Amino acid sequence: MPPIAYRRIREQGVTFVFKYDVDAPHLLHIFARHLTEPDDALDVWFDPTTTQSWNEDHQRFERLSKTHGLFWLWLEPFSVVMVITCFRLEVQDEQAP
Repeated sequence: MPPIAYRRIREQGVTFVFKYDVDAPHLLHIFARHLTEPDDALDVWFDPTTTQSWNEDHQRFERLSKTHGLFWLWLEPFSVVMVITCFRLEVQDEQAP
């Protein structure tokens, strides 16, 4: 099995680390599993309206915007973030009964 590869993106003083997928090593995990891109994760991270909590059971932070969820943890406090996953939330149609 080839070694796991990562992509690093530096934005506004923070480095974000994205894992490539084990089953599709040419794709980032967040794309292979959820069809999301690094820009989606960065949008959630820098959105001031997100909510954030610590999930004790999974030992990770969970940040939610109106459209996406971002699970992450610090690799180096306040400077390097490991993006565990980023996914779309199901948005309810406000017009539906």
